[in-house]
Amino acid sequence: MCSIYQKNLTKYNLILAFLLIPILSWSQHQISGVVISKNENTPIPGVIILEKGTKNGTQTDLEGHFKFEVSDPYVTLVFSYVGMLSKEYKLEGENNITVKTKWDCNKDFFDANQISIYGQSGLINNPIGGKIELSSPYIFFGGVLEVSYSYQTNTKENIFQEGSLEFKHPISTCDFDFDFRANYREFEYDRKLNSKSYSFETDLNLSRISFIAGYSHLDFNDLDTGKKNNSSGFLIGLSTNIGRPLYPEVVGKISIYNNNIEYFGKIQGAYKRFLIFLKYYKLSSFNELSLGIGYNLNY
Repeated sequence: MCSIYQKNLTKYNLILAFLLIPILSWSQHQISGVVISKNENTPIPGVIILEKGTKNGTQTDLEGHFKFEVSDPYVTLVFSYVGMLSKEYKLEGENNITVKTKWDCNKDFFDANQISIYGQSGLINNPIGGKIELSSPYIFFGGVLEVSYSYQTNTKENIFQEGSLEFKHPISTCDFDFDFRANYREFEYDRKLNSKSYSFETDLNLSRISFIAGYSHLDFNDLDTGKKNNSSGFLIGLSTNIGRPLYPEVVGKISIYNNNIEYFGKIQGAYKRFLIFLKYYKLSSFNELSLGIGYNLNY
């Protein structure tokens, strides 16, 4: 009797085991894959992978591969590593995945707390002049406020002056940053022309190239003919950094009005605290090529 009972019990245990096997198998889902850098397309070893909300996890090997079991084929995995942007990956029943991650970045801007003083000369019309630039400490949003003013003259009837107020990189990510700027320009030329113009500009800085766009307004008087041009238009431009030596920045812009086009060009560089620039401006028959040499002071 006891023997028959034991046989039946063993039989029931086997049936129960067979019933539990698919249930237990369903409750565990094995996932494998590789973690690679999105930029370099190379595997990343040592990345920590966790099932979100749990301590269940693993780590990538020297070739960026991993394998472990999760509680459900539709859980979210969290990938983290020092110097890497954390990433969440929602499983959709996959068994093998490839996860591309991006490295974190720390941008360093070296344009705060500075005063720059230039002597400058117009090589065409206004040989005497100077320029000053003042940049603030880092303020809200991590941006820098910069103010500049330049003045040139031939000590007689000609003057050429420019001013700007710029909020630099208040919006910044690993891939891009923005600058916002207001410019003012004025000249008087041979008692024949006078002009005042201003523009509002935005720079989208992508690595070594920047796209410039904005709105510009012009008040232009031709005293010989009595013609006036008061109109608004759009401004477009590009700038780029060339690299060594002097790490020069090249900028080109145009403002397009009803009957006039304003041209701007500049190349500037620096060596230690010494600064140099060459810039060109043209509107109608007035044009100026200016050379400036300056010195940078930190405060």
